[in-house]
Amino acid sequence: MNKLQEHQRSPQEAPSAAMVADSAESERLNVTLPAGLMNRLKQHALAESRSCSSLASFLIEDGLRRHRQLDG
Repeated sequence: MNKLQEHQRSPQEAPSAAMVADSAESERLNVTLPAGLMNRLKQHALAESRSCSSLASFLIEDGLRRHRQLDG
């Protein structure tokens, strides 16, 4: 973030997309899911009154946490 702020003070050139992405607290990920898996995600998200994106983010975080426990 500091790099981006420093770059903004210098009006020579616009920040690159990579600089903006590096400064973001969250990033967008595009994932292609098989139809059956997407349908399951939608059903679970609907049952929990949340978005598919929110549920997918939670499941990825939970999966990574569990994966780390298996590695450790």
